[in-house]
Amino acid sequence: SSGINAEYGGYRCAGCGMKIAISLIGTFRYCAYLGKYFCHSCHHEQSAFIPARILHKWDFRKQRVSNFAADLLGKMTGEPLYSVQDINSPLYKSVSDLKYVRSLRYQLYFLNEYLRACKNGKDLLGSVTIRGHIYNDPELFSLEDLCSVKDRSMMESLRPIVTSWLQHVDNCGLCRGKGFICELCARKEVIYPFQLTTVFQCQMCWTCFHQSCFSGTCPKCARIQSRRTLSQEVDPAPQEILSN
Repeated sequence: SSGINAEYGGYRCAGCGMKIAISLIGTFRYCAYLGKYFCHSCHHEQSAFIPARILHKWDFRKQRVSNFAADLLGKMTGEPLYSVQDINSPLYKSVSDLKYVRSLRYQLYFLNEYLRACKNGKDLLGSVTIRGHIYNDPELFSLEDLCSVKDRSMMESLRPIVTSWLQHVDNCGLCRGKGFICELCARKEVIYPFQLTTVFQCQMCWTCFHQSCFSGTCPKCARIQSRRTLSQEVDPAPQEILSN
């Protein structure tokens, strides 16, 4: 009896708090989002996607939810609240479409930096209708985004944008001038951070190298550290001067 009492919240509706007789407890309705039981007035058996089921099981089957949960989920649908990387990063490995969309978004993230700094690229940026978080924060997804990954509509909408932005950089002298030359090899081709499958970008100095050339140590960072060390040896710290 105590277990049943706890499960059903003391025989009270989790919404309005109405208490009912034990004999009628079976009439309560379960909310799959809040994990609580509600009376008929607070639970009209509306169906909704459950974020946790999507993020952990890639399960898009709608579940019955309370009126409050249905309203809350409806308001949250377009908000970029979920970081797949933080919540369940293995999902990228098991869902190929999600991994592909993530790569498209990272390409847009890097390309956006080039277009924002280009006088000819700003018009191209202004012509897109996608929401800012899509290319400003590639790890964040809204419930709506996750559904559009599932039905592949996000993939279809992002691919032509990536193609258009890539073509701009390739044909723009200003943007090409912001590319990198891999100092670890003799090749003179210009490389960019948005070439995700072939280019590695140092997260300290942002210099780019071919992935096949990079061995784990950034030569530019090594030079910077070497200069700092040499500078400290040449110019002793103030306390060392005073002590002498």
